[in-house]
Amino acid sequence: MTLLWIVVPALVAVSVASLIARARRRRLARLRSAWEKPVERTRRLDAMAESHASRVGDAASRSLDDRTWKDLDFDHVFAAIDRTHSTLGQHALYHRLRTAPTGDHLDAFEALVTRMSEDAAARERASLALERLQDPHGYDVWWLARPDAVEDRDWFVIFPVLTAVSVSLAAMTLAGAIPPAALLALLVTNVAVRYATDRRIGSLARSFRQCGPIIATAGSLRFLTGDAVDPIIRPLGADVPDLARMKLISRWVNGDPFMLSISPNPLAVAVSEVVMLAYEYLNLALLLDGTGVYFGVRDLARRGNALVRVAAAVGDVDAAISVASFRASTEQWSRPDLSASGSSAGMSELRHPLVEDAVPNSIALPAGRGILVTGSNMSGKSTFLRTVGVNAVLAQTIYTCCAREYRAPVFHVRSCIGRSDDLLSGKSYYVAEVDALLELVRASDGAGPHLFLLDELFRGTNAVERIAAGQAVLLQLLGGDDDRTPHIALAATHDRELVDLTSARFDAYHFGDDVGPDGLTFDHRIKPGPSTTRNALALLRLHGAPDALLTRAAETAALLDRQRGATVIAR
Repeated sequence: MTLLWIVVPALVAVSVASLIARARRRRLARLRSAWEKPVERTRRLDAMAESHASRVGDAASRSLDDRTWKDLDFDHVFAAIDRTHSTLGQHALYHRLRTAPTGDHLDAFEALVTRMSEDAAARERASLALERLQDPHGYDVWWLARPDAVEDRDWFVIFPVLTAVSVSLAAMTLAGAIPPAALLALLVTNVAVRYATDRRIGSLARSFRQCGPIIATAGSLRFLTGDAVDPIIRPLGADVPDLARMKLISRWVNGDPFMLSISPNPLAVAVSEVVMLAYEYLNLALLLDGTGVYFGVRDLARRGNALVRVAAAVGDVDAAISVASFRASTEQWSRPDLSASGSSAGMSELRHPLVEDAVPNSIALPAGRGILVTGSNMSGKSTFLRTVGVNAVLAQTIYTCCAREYRAPVFHVRSCIGRSDDLLSGKSYYVAEVDALLELVRASDGAGPHLFLLDELFRGTNAVERIAAGQAVLLQLLGGDDDRTPHIALAATHDRELVDLTSARFDAYHFGDDVGPDGLTFDHRIKPGPSTTRNALALLRLHGAPDALLTRAAETAALLDRQRGATVIAR
């Protein structure tokens, strides 16, 4: 019999250890197979945007504005880079990409990305720890540091009092000191109190439930040390020990004491479900979550800032793993050379991260000057503007460029590219565009270098005013006729007159095209000088337009060319 008591527990322990080891091997295999690959998932971008806004608070200038974020299609850029394991990591990556003009602790983040790229064992260990943080409440953790984050009421003291009295009466009942009826009456009272306060206490308890997994994961990541990454990971060592009580309270109110990962082993699930069921009955009888809320509110008032620092560090570790995976899957990328303010910019073999088999382009951008890009629709003008803007933001936030070489000062990136009505405010496209352009003009008064990206200014208005207003805006962005600024402006246009009127401050480039048997073809390569071709008549001819129509159009075009003195090549 004695041997049986030894053998059976030993067999159970071996079986449990085997199950845990097999589950870990499966998780590792899944992580390794997913490395370097994009992740298809539903992303709560609205929640991340709100969380980012909450995190930056009143410092709106530290955020890439809504117009530029939308113009540069950064929701999709974010999705292409996002290979995170946790909601905290998703938020951290979104926050970093949207922080202007540079991401926090950029050098330390780069050191962390490099380690996650080169040290597979550390990366996998961190990834396994991060997988438990899948709760959507992870997007909202930043508000917990506010002084008024969780409401505190004097009457909350009733919960620990009733819990303590209930436990005492239970002990006295078991000892035979008092009759069971007294304990039963108190438990019935507790149940009534629990149901009467469920709405208020249940909501507050959910606020604390995310704290425990965050703190536990942070503790698992404390192996990440080093001077280079210390500005990011310091809270993992400095603040986690002080959050031990908050972690206990979170387990207390959670009902999930094991804080299982997103893919736990079956045995852990079974044990956890039994514990959670027992907790529900105990909670109902002893008001455990209410007591946890009472102590948690006070602990949060003292430790809220430490919790937020820890959450930021955990999220940045996950974001670093995501960027490392993105780099590994990118055909060509480079670290930027962020030069001094006021210096010129040079970008070699620049590509857009969302364009498959993108044609690389190179460009030099002198400080205080601009570039006007001409060419046909679909030739690549707008994509080129977005390519420059996206890579400038990536360079300054995740230290990663889709280019062979990127050298530029740190820019404040601002754009007016997309065309849409502002339905919420009832503004037409034209009014919304004027408001957006005037915001850029006001921003140009700032001393810091700006990168302005503009596409087809005042399109849809009459030609004379479109060209006149466009010239005035472009020159004003660079300081007017005489002043010199560190800003750079890139604009796309179809108006050759605008190229001529701004030639003193803007260099002309173009994207070419050709008309073949199958229609227009493009090489999507930027070339110096304005566009010297037009293709409307050639396309009409290719698609069978009547000869009389073609003759009339050609005569009118020749007349207009003589009046304007234009030099173009008509196919």
